[in-house]
This record gives sequence, structure tokens and C-alpha cells, in this order.
Amino acid sequence: MGNIKYLRYEGTKAANLVRGEKYTYKQFAEEANVGYRCMVSRLHNKHLVTDKDLEPLNAHKIPKQWRNEPVQDNSRFDHYLEVVSQKWLSRRL
Repeated sequence: MGNIKYLRYEGTKAANLVRGEKYTYKQFAEEANVGYRCMVSRLHNKHLVTDKDLEPLNAHKIPKQWRNEPVQDNSRFDHYLEVVSQKWLSRRL
């Protein structure tokens, strides 16, 4: 098992955190309402945590090319007949 890393909170807006106290990644993640791994990647190589680091994740600010949504308009077929053919070929026998 590794050592638990504690970071000092130097913000003022968090409801459950006291300025100047040390907290773990898990406590910061719960306060920011994000996942543990997300908080670890945000606070990597930092010693102090500010209110800017604890802002919740805003999905509408993520660029479209970074999202994990499949692209619906991208097709590898050029013609309508190829699409229809693939539908028939994909059916189970």
C-alpha cells in the first residue's frame, strides 16, 4: 500500500473544508462532486488546492472532439446501396 497524500486547502468557498487544513484526494473529490481519478488528474503535482481546482465538471464546456460520444454522421460507406447491403449482411442467419 502506498502513502496517502494530503494537500493543503487554501480556498474560501467550500462548505465542508477549512482553509489551511490538509485533506485527501477523496475528500476533495466529494466536495467538488467529481470522481476520484478526475480529482487526482486535476491536482497532479500541486501542493495547494484553491477554489478554482474544486469547480464542478461542466460537460457543456468540454469541446465536442474531446467527448466520448460516437459520431453518427460519419459513415465508411459512400453510397446508399452500400448501407443497405451492409444491413442485410449484418443480419444473423
